[in-house]
Amino acid sequence: MFTNADITLYLYSKEGKTETYTRLPVEDVFWDEVEGATLLKTGQKNTASVLLVIPLESLDEPIAFTPGRDLVVYGLIPDVIDCSDQKTLSESLAGLKARHQYRTIMTADAKLYGSESMQHYELACK
Repeated sequence: MFTNADITLYLYSKEGKTETYTRLPVEDVFWDEVEGATLLKTGQKNTASVLLVIPLESLDEPIAFTPGRDLVVYGLIPDVIDCSDQKTLSESLAGLKARHQYRTIMTADAKLYGSESMQHYELACK
């Protein structure tokens, strides 16, 4: 599979009232950024989306995604999201957005069939 990027995933989980984001660096993925525009009566609305393909062989184990909550950043970064309380979580997310322009994973399709070299995840991000 053709790969062109490395990424950092932030996987969301919640146990009771405790929210956490687990940082997961992933090398050798396919990142395809698409810019688009829609003309509305009130003006033009620009949109950007990302198709992300993660080969299963780039991961240590299969992943359970939480669409709408999981985040992805282009490149390998060391930033950690502090989830100790709502204020620090909000500040951590704002800082991450300002420094690295994270994307939110909207859909995650597991294509875990066929030969091992073809198994992958297809993620749509915005």
